[in-house]
Amino acid sequence: MKKPVFIITLLIGIIVVLSIIKVILYNRLSTSGVFVGKVEEEIISYKTQNAILSEKLLILSSLTNISEKATKLGFIKDNSLIILKTSRPLAIKQ
Repeated sequence: MKKPVFIITLLIGIIVVLSIIKVILYNRLSTSGVFVGKVEEEIISYKTQNAILSEKLLILSSLTNISEKATKLGFIKDNSLIILKTSRPLAIKQ
C-alpha cells in the first residue's frame, strides 16, 4: 500500500515543481521579449540609416557630381587626346 501512495506523491511533487519552473521561465521570457523588440527596432533604424548614407555616398562619388564640382572650381576640360602607339611586335620571331 505504501508503494502506490509514494509514487502518486512523487508524481504530484514533480508536477508542482515543473509547473513552478514553467512559470519562472515564462516570466523571464516575457520580460526579455520587450528587450528583443527594442533591439530589433534599433537594428531596423541602423539599417535605414546605413541605406541612406550609402545612397549619399554614391551620389557624392558619382562622376557627374565630381565633374560639376571640378567645373565650379575652375578646372577646364582638356579635349586633346594623346595616343601612344608603338609599332613593336609583342613577340619576336626567331
